[in-house]
Amino acid sequence: MRWDRLLHKLLMMFILSLAVMFFRTGPDLARGADQTGNTGDSSAIKTVNSEQNSPEDGSQQDDFGAFDDFEEFENDTEPAVFDPLSGYNRVMTQINDRLYYWVIKPVARGYKFVMPKPARKGIGNFFRNLGFPVRMVNNLLQLKIKRAGSETVRFVVNTTVGVAGFWDAADSLMGLPVYPEDFGQTLGYYGVGDGFPVVLPVFGPSNVRDVFGRAGDWFLDPVNQLDETRVRSAVNMVRGVNDASLRLGQYEAITKDALDLYILLRDGYRDMRNKAIEE
Repeated sequence: MRWDRLLHKLLMMFILSLAVMFFRTGPDLARGADQTGNTGDSSAIKTVNSEQNSPEDGSQQDDFGAFDDFEEFENDTEPAVFDPLSGYNRVMTQINDRLYYWVIKPVARGYKFVMPKPARKGIGNFFRNLGFPVRMVNNLLQLKIKRAGSETVRFVVNTTVGVAGFWDAADSLMGLPVYPEDFGQTLGYYGVGDGFPVVLPVFGPSNVRDVFGRAGDWFLDPVNQLDETRVRSAVNMVRGVNDASLRLGQYEAITKDALDLYILLRDGYRDMRNKAIEE
């Protein structure tokens, strides 16, 4: 037998022995500290070890029996999220984070400085009114007939009385709420799974189902039916900047204590979408 093979086998046996010792003593030390209040009390630790390593039926537990506690711990945890694009998603999350602080936030603050809040709220109402086809169609697709009817009344009242939607007259005069629904929610309503997480440039956290949902909503958005590409881009830019100016501080409040920014946003988005689909 060659010396390198012999050394390799000895090294593997040494590592295996360390692993067995770790899993036998690690949990016992922690439990011993909880029961005695002093991890340095070796007699208490030995007592705990002897009690755990002596089954009630008197049989002797082998060295690998300590792995049973570890398996139970694994079963109690939540299943891992299927995230095949985690590497890309983490990089894009950092890019979006820097984009927010370096570009979007400064632009939104400058826009907020020159545009009074009533005007910004009016512009927000206008674009929300334009989103009527997306909400109405997806409410209908989910058989939420009453909500679809309410959205229709909202659109008629806000377009006429509300002067093209700049004033939310339906809410102020009639108390009609908005029922936000999109094609991603419709797919989820009919049992389509979310697939796996995908972080989109600028737009942030999403998933495979909602990426396809965005494509469906794109065709229902009246702004995207404008022929001139430059005009369409300019209108969408105004909509995005205006919306960001009304939400300044929200992103900071959500992410300020994040230990892992990507996981926080990924899981938060998933929970938000699941709740929206259930409603």
